[in-house]
This record gives sequence, structure tokens and C-alpha cells, in this order.
Amino acid sequence: MSRDDIAERLKGKDVVLDVDRSINTAISKVRVALRDDSEKPRFVETVVGKGYRFAAPVICNGDSNAQAQPLSAPVQVAPSPAVVSTERKHVSMRPRVLLGGVALLALFIVTLVMNHDGSPTSTRQPAIKSLAVLPLKNLSGDPTQEYFADGMTESVIGRLSMIRGLRVISHTSVMQFKDTRMSAPDIAKKLQVDALVEGSVIREGGRIRVHAQLIRGATDEHFWSETYDRDLEDTLALQSELAQSIAGKVEVTVTGEERARLVAARHVAPEVDESYLKGRNLIRKKHKDTMIWA
Repeated sequence: MSRDDIAERLKGKDVVLDVDRSINTAISKVRVALRDDSEKPRFVETVVGKGYRFAAPVICNGDSNAQAQPLSAPVQVAPSPAVVSTERKHVSMRPRVLLGGVALLALFIVTLVMNHDGSPTSTRQPAIKSLAVLPLKNLSGDPTQEYFADGMTESVIGRLSMIRGLRVISHTSVMQFKDTRMSAPDIAKKLQVDALVEGSVIREGGRIRVHAQLIRGATDEHFWSETYDRDLEDTLALQSELAQSIAGKVEVTVTGEERARLVAARHVAPEVDESYLKGRNLIRKKHKDTMIWA
């Protein structure tokens, strides 16, 4: 069966998934279930550039039950006329048995992929009801751009905080973990959240690139990541899109009113947004210094 055939069975009208990765994962799990070896396959053989085939010879017993046997060296025996007749009967049935085996294999693959990414025994992960957006890292190569990365962090936190069904840690609380060496599970435990958002910001000329990823606090599992590359004047729209993506991935319930606020992204001139972020940064630093001297 070719990969294209498998992909056609996987794809639905309203289904979007990484077909190549799903097929690779499913085939790997099929081999594990059959205790097969991809280097020396006994059952599922990869046909380079085409797909997969059922490699084991099929022997049909007298009761018409097909059984797959491991590949072995054939034994040369001079057949008698009666044996030749029986062999012809087996040969004539072999194509149908092989087609049945291929169909079962395809059904198995589809079932595995659709059932929680191919895991027949996987259980649904606990719902994410709380998260923390950790300070986005400034990867612009210019330390003076820290205010911009911090401003992006605060904006994303602000948008996610609009969702009543999601507890979001404040910007003040997460800033203590800026440039920290603590592990994600330790941070999540200290903040008592189900998930963390990590990411980075690169600002070059009139372009901005933001990379973000979601991590389960208890298991340190990275279950989503995305990179956004936009013009600087589209910064607010980028923040809106990022917040919507995070809300969708944690599968939190968002009301119509909350979604409208998440989507809202008015156009602001880059120089105006720049002045705003610098001003916020100065106020924050002044407040921090006052707290220290107090």
C-alpha cells in the first residue's frame, strides 16, 4: 500500500493533520505491536519511495484460516502430482489473502492514528485550567531591546487574562523567572499551574519574529509550538493571533464576548507602540527601584 493511499484514508473533509508524521508514527507502533524490526522486517516492509507491503508469506490451511509466517529459507522438495495440485490451489488464493492482509493493515494504521495519535492505550491528558507565560527571551542580539520582549510578554498575558475559564499568572509574578535555570516542572509547581508558555522575540529592522511553545507542567511535555513572522506594524495582530492559538491548544472554553476581545487588534503606528512600551518599561523600572530602596 502506497503512502498516498494511506494518506487518502487518513484525510477527511474537515481533518487537518501532519500526514507524513502520522504515518511514520503509526507504522512504528504497528512494528512494535508485532515485535517487528524495520532493519530486518518479518511482517511490515518499507518499499522506498512507494510505501509499505506485508512481507511474510501467507499459508492457507485446510480450514481456510490465513496465518502469517516469518520469512525463512525455502526448502526445495520435489513435488508429487498431488502436491502440485494443492500448491496451485494455494497460489490462486494467495492474492486474495494478501489483499485482505493489506486492508487489515491499513485499517489498523487509520485506527491507531485517529485514536490519540496512534496510541491504542493512551489516556486523555488532564485539562489545562491554569498557565503562566514566562518572560519571552530577547534574541535580537541587542540588550536594549529587552523592553520590547517584556512588553510582548505582558501583552500576551493581558489577552489571555480575558478568558474567565483560564487562570493566568500575573506579569509581575512571572518576571522573577526571567533568565532562570529552573526546570519547567519546578516553575509550574512553584506557580501552581498546569502549563507554561515559553518563547522568544527577534526584532530586526521592520520585522518581528516570535516563537512560542506550550509545555505541560507536570510532565515537561512540549505539545505545541509555532513561529510567527510579521511586519513590525502588525505587532498587535500578532499578539492577538498568539493568544488565540494558545487558548485553542489548551482547549479552554471561550465565550463569544471573550473571543471578540481576543480577536480585536486595532492598528497602531509602530512609533506609537514603541513609545508606549518604552514608557511602560521606565515606569516598571522606577517602581522596582522604589521597592528595593523601600
